[in-house]
Amino acid sequence: MTAVLLADVVGYSRLMSTDEEATHVMLAEYFGASIQPKISEHSGRLIRSSGDGLLVEFDSALDAVRCGIEIQQELDKRNAGVAPERRFQMRIGVNAGDIIFDERDIYGNSINIAARLETLAEPGELFVTNTVRDHLLGHPDLAFEDRGRHRLKNIDPPIQVFRVKLAQQQKDSLLRRLRLAARRSIALLAIRRPIVTVLAAILAMAAVVATLPLWRDQNAQSAQASIMVLPFRSMSNDPQEGYFADAVTDDLTTHLSRLADTVVIARATAFTYKGKAVDPRQIGQDCDVRYLLEGSILKVGTRVQANTHLVDARSARAIWADQFDSDVTDLFELQEAVTGRIASSLGLQLVKAESRRRDRSKDSTAIDMRLRAMAILIDSVTPQHNLIARKYLQEALQLSPDSAIAWSQLADVLMRDYLNRWNEAAKNDDLARKDLLNQAESALQQAFSLDPTIALNHMDDGFIRRAKGDHQGALEAFERALSLNPNLALAYAQKANQLVLTGRPQEAPPLVLKAMRLSPRDPARSVFSWVLGRAYFAMGNYDDAIIWLRRSVEERGTAWFSRAHLLAAYELAGKHAEAVAALDDFNKALPGYTLGRIQYIYQQEIPNQNQAFQNTLNELYKGLQQAGMK
Repeated sequence: MTAVLLADVVGYSRLMSTDEEATHVMLAEYFGASIQPKISEHSGRLIRSSGDGLLVEFDSALDAVRCGIEIQQELDKRNAGVAPERRFQMRIGVNAGDIIFDERDIYGNSINIAARLETLAEPGELFVTNTVRDHLLGHPDLAFEDRGRHRLKNIDPPIQVFRVKLAQQQKDSLLRRLRLAARRSIALLAIRRPIVTVLAAILAMAAVVATLPLWRDQNAQSAQASIMVLPFRSMSNDPQEGYFADAVTDDLTTHLSRLADTVVIARATAFTYKGKAVDPRQIGQDCDVRYLLEGSILKVGTRVQANTHLVDARSARAIWADQFDSDVTDLFELQEAVTGRIASSLGLQLVKAESRRRDRSKDSTAIDMRLRAMAILIDSVTPQHNLIARKYLQEALQLSPDSAIAWSQLADVLMRDYLNRWNEAAKNDDLARKDLLNQAESALQQAFSLDPTIALNHMDDGFIRRAKGDHQGALEAFERALSLNPNLALAYAQKANQLVLTGRPQEAPPLVLKAMRLSPRDPARSVFSWVLGRAYFAMGNYDDAIIWLRRSVEERGTAWFSRAHLLAAYELAGKHAEAVAALDDFNKALPGYTLGRIQYIYQQEIPNQNQAFQNTLNELYKGLQQAGMK
């Protein structure tokens, strides 16, 4: 038993006959930006897609219906202001039942019914069978409109069909009808029966008001448990103490990942709102998040006072507000108290903490050094900031060598220098780079010996294994990181990257889209775009690769690998003029990169003998050479 979603592009033949190339680019853009993210978000599996349609499998009917509704909503937004003849609209049908699997496709009468169902829908609509409706009936988010029984081609007996809308849309529609009915009643009765007019108006308004509490309660019950920790405000008179509030915000974000079945938006996205007065409802819409944790920190000596309140992002209403007092050496207890309060408020369960040894130091100076390192990296990640953070962490570990989290963060900082060729790694000195990698590995081993349950440890283990050519081991390390922290956005992107390196690029896109969901405003989003673009490149889907690689270059123009893959994708897609222009831009932005240098980097610095990935590299080299790179 499974749920299937079939979707069809309205007027596909007309769009292609008008402008074939522009239509293809538009459909690829819509699919990559609007459709595929929703499929991934609702745990769907894309079985097949053609130019004018797609088939997606889901484990639950609810996921399939929600995905279909949200796809239609996204398309409505993108179609705003677009000429009717150029709009991209879809008809969608959802059914549930038994299916037959083989290695490449799925089959069965359930799919045939969904395909017939989709043809009944109007553009922008979602139709379901009575099987799906019976399964979801009573769900507070959904409203079903009976469209009668239909005899479908080659399907017997007739099928009861329902149109699905969100309950909020149904409410708005009913309110409009009630208001219209009230106005008509008033207009008809006003001339002869003024007293009846007043009664009619009162009754109409009463009918409207009477419906509101029910919908309000239904919406509150259906909210997804998603939360973002907004940057805490520092209430200290000393501006130098601002680092402490940033560090506590970051720690709380990590700690909240212990909440079961909860989406925690990454701190990289949260810090884009630092110092800005933004309506909570706007943040909720921008980041698709239901709850916001806001607060302030006052640090006086070693005493810390935290004022926090949990806000419903849909209504901007405070659910609770509280004050917590602790000592700087007991920040773990502060995190436990705040996280427990949130769990209690939202009716969530806390995942059992596997370890409490992460930073149990009683040396307030050591803790302060570590928090300063965290705060400077939160501010911005640059070579200079990385070097300063490294010094802070080394000082912290001299004072308190048993801090697992400090060792973990030191390993992360060292690997960032290594991977980005920063500081001593910037020199073309293989021995210096090897020494840096050894330092990172040594720090990581210390962190593992003190606490093996820190997700960051396993992510950096993946980076180190990748650098050494152990690509299967790296993939397993990223998987361990995600099992420990299922809200670690970068780990999803790096697991996807590793799947490309191990010859499994088709599995990568849903993971990258998950990372984008967890951190939609991430300052490092160019990494997400790059990984997704390279995955499509490895699949030979150069048109989609161009979309994401171009976006990666726009977001971060200093990454040679994004520029190299983009110009090769242009060339391999038959767009020679664009490839030549991209090569010219590459040479101006990053002079000194030749075909030989790129081959050396992949052969010596990132060794990988996987045959599928070697084939991808050969295509990259071919594209670069044909575009004119020497």
